[in-house]
Amino acid sequence: MQNHYTTKAKHLTIDSRRLIERWKKEGKSNREIASLLGKAPQTIHTEIKRGTIRQCLGKGRFKEVYSADYAQQSYENNRKRSIKKSRLNKELKEKILHYHNQKFSPEMMVKAKGVNVGIFTIYYWIHHGKLGLSKQDLLYPRKGKSVKKQASTNFNPPGQSNLSNSVLKLSICVWRMGIMRLIRFCLQE
Repeated sequence: MQNHYTTKAKHLTIDSRRLIERWKKEGKSNREIASLLGKAPQTIHTEIKRGTIRQCLGKGRFKEVYSADYAQQSYENNRKRSIKKSRLNKELKEKILHYHNQKFSPEMMVKAKGVNVGIFTIYYWIHHGKLGLSKQDLLYPRKGKSVKKQASTNFNPPGQSNLSNSVLKLSICVWRMGIMRLIRFCLQE
């Protein structure tokens, strides 16, 4: 079991990278840095591995050093490259709008020449306003998913009454008192 606090799905900031750089220069271990930042040791190890550069000391001698600025730049470049580029360009947008003005449905647009995207992609672009159209602009707007009714909070399974707890407790007390009177009556005779 882990004995350290981890924050999942949190990216390191430039400030935390500068702290890592300072603590590495002070000679702290990766585990110490991880506990100070509240991150997993593997996160710190990976960050140091990615942000390490070779620094020239002169006459062919080099030293491996962690650089917060280099690590941040590398992080930003990786983030830019990780984003999937949209296939929607000006030419494709004009073709789709042209077909829309001719009363084509998205299904018909996909089968037309020059539109090499899927039906759901066109619907996605329409619903998210990428084409300058709305759902109502479609020839036959699709209905959304029907919303199921939620179960009532006052629902009681069969065999249970709808009395509130206080009324139910009161009726149990009255019933017990009636039983006690019946027992006393039987004992007196």
